Amino acid sequence: MQPLRCTVTETHVTFEFELDLFNSGSAPARDILVEVVVVNAGENQEQDLAAFFARPPGPGQRIEVIPPLNRSAFVTQVVVSRDHIRAFDMGGRQVFVPLLAFNAFYRRGSGEAQTSVTYLVGPSTKGEKLAPFRLDLGPRLFDGLAARLLPLGVRR
Repeated sequence: MQPLRCTVTETHVTFEFELDLFNSGSAPARDILVEVVVVNAGENQEQDLAAFFARPPGPGQRIEVIPPLNRSAFVTQVVVSRDHIRAFDMGGRQVFVPLLAFNAFYRRGSGEAQTSVTYLVGPSTKGEKLAPFRLDLGPRLFDGLAARLLPLGVRR
């Protein structure tokens, strides 16, 4: 997942990103459904992620097949209401720190499978750390984003 931009308005936050799906297996991945959710980093993040990863697949547009050792990449977005963003004070500034979590459901061989991952997303600082998103600047477009893969996910 490569974040492209984040748009903050008075009512919504939109993350646009490129998603690159890779079938690392020796059999085709079929009937692939990818779901994404924005989770607030903080004390409840592990419970929120566990609940998302435990959900059964919902409705949605599916990718028919990705052959073994092949990729499928596309640009998409996720929109979340500002009501679901948990802001906190950092030195007098209102900021938020989002996690983007992905559930990929698919069929392999004769069984069902799931791969789930989580990324920390923020404006790039050109270093190891990412900056938080500021909410106190009014409507704004953030680009120059980066993502860090976190060790929070499942594979079954």
